[in-house]
Amino acid sequence: MYRKYPKAILEVCTCKFGAYPQIQAFVKSDRPLKFPNLQIKYVRGLDPTVKLLDKTGAVKETLSITKWNTDTVQEFFETHLENEENTDDDEDYLKTNRV
Repeated sequence: MYRKYPKAILEVCTCKFGAYPQIQAFVKSDRPLKFPNLQIKYVRGLDPTVKLLDKTGAVKETLSITKWNTDTVQEFFETHLENEENTDDDEDYLKTNRV
């Protein structure tokens, strides 16, 4: 079983999209919408990186994804990100119990 994280940040520079068309394809598609706990962050000059965070927002792992293709990125988030409805945060509990 893989460790699951409540949040992730995909950091990339748009100037690097030419060098990493697979990452650009993922970011520009509707695939990130499937992961509400994934944030896309544009950092000038940075190669594509994924940061996995715990509930407090502390970075637990940082991975280079320069050699990943679009499907690999999606499969990684499907495997390593918690489903929004499976988190036990009070905020999520309140969202599910709205009237």
